[in-house]
Amino acid sequence: MKKIFILTFICINLGMYAQDTVKVKTSLTPEQESQNLYNQGLELITKKEYNLAIENFSKAISLNPNFEKAYYNRGFAKFDSKNYSGAIEDYNKTLSLNPKNLDALYGKAQSFYSTGKKDSCRIVVAKLLAENSKFEKGFYLSGQLKFEEQSYKEAIEDYDKAILLKSDYAYAYNDRASAKKMLGDDAGAIVDYEKAIAIDSKMFFAYNNLGSCKRNKGDNAGAIAAYTKAIELKSDYYVALNNRGTAKMNNGDLAGAISDFDEALKYNKEYTMAMNNIATAYIKKKDFVSAIEWATKAIKNDSKCGVAYLNRGIAKQMNNDESGACADWKMAADNGVTEGKSFSSGLCD
Repeated sequence: MKKIFILTFICINLGMYAQDTVKVKTSLTPEQESQNLYNQGLELITKKEYNLAIENFSKAISLNPNFEKAYYNRGFAKFDSKNYSGAIEDYNKTLSLNPKNLDALYGKAQSFYSTGKKDSCRIVVAKLLAENSKFEKGFYLSGQLKFEEQSYKEAIEDYDKAILLKSDYAYAYNDRASAKKMLGDDAGAIVDYEKAIAIDSKMFFAYNNLGSCKRNKGDNAGAIAAYTKAIELKSDYYVALNNRGTAKMNNGDLAGAISDFDEALKYNKEYTMAMNNIATAYIKKKDFVSAIEWATKAIKNDSKCGVAYLNRGIAKQMNNDESGACADWKMAADNGVTEGKSFSSGLCD
């Protein structure tokens, strides 16, 4: 008889047995944690969240007291949040760790410039350029200092050097244009403003500056177009609104001019120049009562606004108030407007 072998499969439930575990070190070293905080600070700077960035850099520094880049970028964040004295402290600490850190030298110079300490700024700029004669931002800042001293030719020389080192330096083109404008070279200024705009099409103030040069050359249509572009980029740019109003007034569009002056006053209620310009427009419209009203507003806002006294005097004289006109023209002359004296000559003697 043939034997049958029956194989029996026994299922054994092994379950989960406790196993030995290997401990993996997951905690960061102080240096690694400091680096992470630093990286987070950089990201916060790009978002313009400066206070949070400063907190992160401070934590990074507490873990790594010799973290040069953290000190520098904390100074940068403080500068952009207008804490200039704090920025200088951080730039100084950066330089104590690395005296050759040119960006820290430049940041320190900028901070002195922003607080009006021009002599200190000059000293740092000189040191910066002595360290590196090809640091274009140093020449740019030197040009700014000379521009404010009204040394426009010397400022142009510095801007030339900055542009030679950085051919797409939009700010240097804009400021060189402004120096040329101050020297009466409107044509040269227009070339530079247009170059600045070609490099950086979002540079709203360059459009405004370009408009003013075109207006000076009698190109009011071109000026209006430039001012309009500035306003499109920055809708609350009351200076450009006022300037466009002036160009429109020069072009005979008095209603458009008054509209722009009014709009400028919405963004700056204390803008004396716009008030006076409205008075000028009403004089041109022969609405002397409104002209007197607006010139008076300008004078109340700034009692030393000589041109407002001049305009009010003209409006009063045209409104048959000769004694009032003479008094205003005298005030105009007393506040530096020579036309006040010439207007009163023969009538008020």
